[in-house]
Amino acid sequence: MIFGSCLMFFDRLARVGAFMFFICFTYVELLDKCNYLNHYYFVSLVALLLVLIPTRSDRPLVPLFMKWAFQGLLALVYFYAGLAKLNTDWLVDALPLSIWLPQHSSIPVIGPLLAERWIAYAFSWAGAAFDLLAPFALFSNKLRPWFYPILVVFHVLTWVLFPIGIFPWVMILSTTVFFHDDWHHSLWNRLGLPLARISATEVAFNARFGWQFVVVGALFIFQVIFPWRHLFYPGNLFWHETGYRFGWRVMLMEKSGMATFFLQEESGVERIFELDTILTPNQVKMTATQPDLLRQVARKIAATNEGEERIRAEVWVSMNGRRSQMYVDPFEDLSAPVSSWAPRTYVLPMDSVIRPAEWDRMRENVRNERGW
Repeated sequence: MIFGSCLMFFDRLARVGAFMFFICFTYVELLDKCNYLNHYYFVSLVALLLVLIPTRSDRPLVPLFMKWAFQGLLALVYFYAGLAKLNTDWLVDALPLSIWLPQHSSIPVIGPLLAERWIAYAFSWAGAAFDLLAPFALFSNKLRPWFYPILVVFHVLTWVLFPIGIFPWVMILSTTVFFHDDWHHSLWNRLGLPLARISATEVAFNARFGWQFVVVGALFIFQVIFPWRHLFYPGNLFWHETGYRFGWRVMLMEKSGMATFFLQEESGVERIFELDTILTPNQVKMTATQPDLLRQVARKIAATNEGEERIRAEVWVSMNGRRSQMYVDPFEDLSAPVSSWAPRTYVLPMDSVIRPAEWDRMRENVRNERGW
């Protein structure tokens, strides 16, 4: 990955380096679903665009759609992130910011303010407005000079308050692609690395970029449509998470849970399976709140414990400060094969009425009936 990054500094090897970086970064990203983050996905997409689009300095002119490809992707990330914030938890209850911000009350100067409830509301509404307005402001020559300093402050503040890694710096630097050509020429001139210029009479579309136009256009259309797949599934998206990933939904919920897996032998006797024997601590944490991971872990347990009849789990989850509640059907055999595109009917509706004490009684009744 590092070697591919270094190759991108060299004109004739830039696309080879971008390809190496894209393959390596995406491979590492996909190794563990528990590590998924929107901004890792974004970096992979930008690397893919650098493979498709020439960046050599001896080509001072490229078709306009190539610049629009990067601008369009950035605009999409912001706008979809803003749309995702238009929900009751974020706007009406200021969740999860009202949970997260008070944890930083010890920060000098602004710390005491972060403990105030109204600050959580101000941040929630300002965050939604920022994301929704960002594409329009960045494309506007009049608004961009005023909006960009706000963008820098916004991302630096999120970097200080939340553990989101490189994402703020990636966005701060990437959005300079919206700046006028003269700004870039001036920057590189000051660095002593002047860019080549081209006269207006030489402007023309080169037909050999036609296949790239088709590929980049298809990629962008996919990015516009794919995040909406969750509309085909009933229930609360943030609860069952079907279609949640790859949709540019950023920092929208605080979910915590606890999962206990049970293996039932042919005799009907059950025993608890300790997850830390096959999972890392982070995987144990993430599995408890994500239904597809629960099934994936169950299949892993079944593969390492041949002869077991069924595998079920008792999972309790709390989302955005709500009371903890049973998350999945406790009698569902989670190791049974199910299409990843199918509705997650084994996930109980949010705000179901089963409480821990009630479940203890229900479980005992079922065990007595089935002779477990």
